[in-house]
Amino acid sequence: MRSRYSAFALGGLGAYLFTTWDPRTRDPTLTMAQLDTRDSHWLGLEIIEAREDGAQGVVEFKARYRPLGATSMTSSDILHERSRFRRIKGEWRYRDGVMDPTSPSAVSRNAPCTCGSGKKAKRCCLR
Repeated sequence: MRSRYSAFALGGLGAYLFTTWDPRTRDPTLTMAQLDTRDSHWLGLEIIEAREDGAQGVVEFKARYRPLGATSMTSSDILHERSRFRRIKGEWRYRDGVMDPTSPSAVSRNAPCTCGSGKKAKRCCLR
């Protein structure tokens, strides 16, 4: 989880994000270039819970971010998600995530998806 957060925060690491995504759950139309796009300043990561059960893992986290172009330098949003991972050949792969619906970052259906895919939320993680 921390490495994927770092890849989003640094930007330009779409290839890493793509390869650490479980191919069975990754949207087949998703490209590395879409994941390279940086649309936010990532300000911090808080791991709330991490569990492992064999080849399955769950990480609940809160990530603070400020959308690029935001006019206020003091305000930030919080992405609160419970992500599922699967170990494939000894390496963890992101499967999917469920956002906390009470989180301020729970986006509208037509907003860009917070996973960074470049798609609208309704066509991506809200499906």
